[in-house]
Amino acid sequence: MPMQEREYAEREEGAYTAFTSLRGRLLGEKGGSFQHQFLEAAKSSDSFVEFIEEEVGAKEGVQVTIFNRPLTEQSFKEMTADQEEAAFEAWRMVPPRVACRISFWAEVTIQHIRAGVIQEASWLAANGGRNESGEERIDRAMQLEGDVGARLADDCVRTILRRMSGLPAARGNRSVFVNPSFGRAWWRERLVDRIAARDGCESKRALSNVVRSSQQYWENLVMMIVSRGSVLGSVDVQDAFINALAKHLRVQGGSPLRSANSLKSLLRRFSNIAASRELGVMDFTEIGNIAETLISQIAQTEAV
Repeated sequence: MPMQEREYAEREEGAYTAFTSLRGRLLGEKGGSFQHQFLEAAKSSDSFVEFIEEEVGAKEGVQVTIFNRPLTEQSFKEMTADQEEAAFEAWRMVPPRVACRISFWAEVTIQHIRAGVIQEASWLAANGGRNESGEERIDRAMQLEGDVGARLADDCVRTILRRMSGLPAARGNRSVFVNPSFGRAWWRERLVDRIAARDGCESKRALSNVVRSSQQYWENLVMMIVSRGSVLGSVDVQDAFINALAKHLRVQGGSPLRSANSLKSLLRRFSNIAASRELGVMDFTEIGNIAETLISQIAQTEAV
């Protein structure tokens, strides 16, 4: 008999409806009393966990191994390459059908707040530069009055939701791949690990340098991967394209394709090629050759 797939703990049914409802209530009124209750709770790990537990029950299941690397507020906001690799290795057995759910990453984040790995729930509110902590940002939002305070409170709430689980209501289906710190780490490293395992492909370091170029760079790649009918819908096409890009950026250190805007131009041109040629039925090497030729052409154009 086939082995039954494990069910993982997450914030889902009947919690899924509750979690969706919670997000809706939190985003319903900028600077409203419920947002302020949520932000006040986020200033203490215990109170934040209690708030989530009261609002959204948890679906029982296997809990992930607790991430055993030390985290700071800054490194949780943007995990290092080593930390992302370690997170993926710890959670390698999680199936993609689970890892693409915001309810799963919400539960993983709560587990790590409860365990003290995320030392303060207010870390979830950290955004932008290093000079303002998440707690300071929450305090500023709650002290300001009028439209300015309401907007900042709403921004803080959205940041917490994005960092904890993703926010598809605002960012679409790409959010779970881009926004939650742990989810982003898992998906980026999974892609790197898969490509590096192919014969003759670039090293993990070279591939990691591509997907970690910037938040916007990664988001541009994700949009092409997850969009309906995307040219990068095929795993072979995804891997060949990103491997070719990693090779180019390794060899051409000053390439203009290191910028997120130039990457957009490259992806548009690659889509045009895919519209006239069925890349998904070609072998990996052939796709890679097409990608390398286009990358070289676009790099020269963008450099002018």
